[in-house]
Amino acid sequence: MSILTTLKEQLGSEPLSSASQIVVAYSGGVDSHVLLHALDKIRNQQSLPFQLSAIHIHHGLSQHADQWQNHCEQICRSLDVAFQTVNVNLVDAPRQSLEAQAREARYNQLTELAPANSQVLLGQHQDDQLETFLLQLKRGAGPKGLSAMNRSWIVSGSTGSGKYVGFYRPLLDVTQQQILEYARHHNLQWCEDESNQNTDFERNFLRHDVLPVLQNRWPEIARSVARSASLCAEQQSLLDEINEDKLKSLRASANSLHLSGLKQLSQPWLHQLIRYWLAELGIQNPSLAMLRQLKPELLDAADDATPILQWQDWQFRRFNQQLFVINVPPERVSFGMQWQGEKRVNLPYNQGSLSFLTVKTLTTNLKSQFNIDPSLGSVEIRLGGYGIKFKPLGSAYSKPVKQWFKEWKVAPWVRESAVFVVQNEVVLALLIQGQWYLSQATESLSSETSIVSVTFDSDAH
Repeated sequence: MSILTTLKEQLGSEPLSSASQIVVAYSGGVDSHVLLHALDKIRNQQSLPFQLSAIHIHHGLSQHADQWQNHCEQICRSLDVAFQTVNVNLVDAPRQSLEAQAREARYNQLTELAPANSQVLLGQHQDDQLETFLLQLKRGAGPKGLSAMNRSWIVSGSTGSGKYVGFYRPLLDVTQQQILEYARHHNLQWCEDESNQNTDFERNFLRHDVLPVLQNRWPEIARSVARSASLCAEQQSLLDEINEDKLKSLRASANSLHLSGLKQLSQPWLHQLIRYWLAELGIQNPSLAMLRQLKPELLDAADDATPILQWQDWQFRRFNQQLFVINVPPERVSFGMQWQGEKRVNLPYNQGSLSFLTVKTLTTNLKSQFNIDPSLGSVEIRLGGYGIKFKPLGSAYSKPVKQWFKEWKVAPWVRESAVFVVQNEVVLALLIQGQWYLSQATESLSSETSIVSVTFDSDAH
């Protein structure tokens, strides 16, 4: 089947048939160039209810990156296709390859730049699918990994934007040879990335040294592997339905599961559900070796034990008969400051900020703010001091903060970031995960001459 016929069929079915905006992720290479050219050709042949545009991501990794960017802009101008481009800066990060960083930056920018509810089309083809399958096979992946590249998926924009963008790969049934033949037939000029010849990269090693041998022996291997990937995706989809159903009874909170239910699972189901749960949260899975440690070292540990299993930037922790997954807490340093009348104080570890506003009347909404009288003594903002006593509003007792933490079931890693607002060595308020715990001292103010209202703002500075 020709590329034009393939694209016409897909444009006539969901999710492309209902898209009013179709965006090509245009690198300037032959694959995305052919995709853009073929879509433009189709829209000129028949009336289609979508606007066509292109986005180019300038990674700056090649000395030719500026030339590629200019080439893409010129091609889009000649086709009368709306064009956007953006430069991204990549820096070396621990435990992440530059290739992975570039891919993440590319998808982030495509999501932000594409119009809401549009479909972003990518140029990966059947031979790319074969490479992905073999790479996953080499890594020991299961059905999910061997599903290789999805044909379509939806990504939400930045938090709170309400924006959704679809991603779609229309050429997964098209071979690299078909793409090259189309490009040569139409005399297309495209950019060649010199890094594609570097066989130090695993994908390039497969492409240049392995696949030619396999395809010479088995010419249909790309199509056969694509079918296997599709079957794996189908099986994974069925498995995910069961995963979701089984996980319902285990959920304790957004980032925790009930230990009692987890302990009853067989090891394969335990591993399966943990992987599914982490994928839901957008967290990369730990190794199989670590998953095998989960039950003996954490689930079955003594009740008074505090085991930690850590991988990359994540930890499994347990508390209150629940299994939690959390970011590795930052190394804590002592923090304390005396409030000097500032209108805004940034809290440590990107926890947000406190706003101080002089008011003429006492605040009544104690859930979100409270009052202080600066004339009664200096006000301190600090972390730590669990031994200091605290008498919450509505309580008849005063006892050390660490005892309140136990009573309120505050997890150990959360206690370390609790913010204390103290005046004359009396705790006026505790801020724990954005929630105020106020003392009775905040209710006993009688003077209204120098009252300051204190409010927590969750936006990290």
